[in-house]
Amino acid sequence: MYRRMLPLLLLLGGCASQQPSDSVQLCQTLVYAYPEIRDNRSAEQYADLFTDNARFSVDKLNIELDGKAQIVARFNKARKNTTTVHMMTSTRQYRQNTTLAAESHFILLLKSKAQPDTTKIINGRYLDTFDYDETQCRFSNRTVLIDRMDVL
Repeated sequence: MYRRMLPLLLLLGGCASQQPSDSVQLCQTLVYAYPEIRDNRSAEQYADLFTDNARFSVDKLNIELDGKAQIVARFNKARKNTTTVHMMTSTRQYRQNTTLAAESHFILLLKSKAQPDTTKIINGRYLDTFDYDETQCRFSNRTVLIDRMDVL
């Protein structure tokens, strides 16, 4: 009997969905804008993604950057030596205590300008926290976890 009523309950009850808040939407936009800006835009545009005192780390590569100046300097060095294509495969935002956080999965194709016949493929996750208000969202912390690296 209950199995017969289930389709009727689903039809009458429907599914409720809740729109994300403006700050969540701003931070989602930031996360999805990152690959295009990192790969193809200017250092000034890249700097605008981060707070002044942001942290950026990649433990597997022994990278620990403190502050926007270090992050942009690393961006410029990487741009000088490599060509990249970043791709986001998914992202999930959630509340972490009183702040907004996200976990995003990525694939990165990396080609050294010194060895253009070799391409590295890096698969991993970004763990982010944000500073935001009603008009903007910026990364306050970006931790990169590398799950796998291969060479073509």
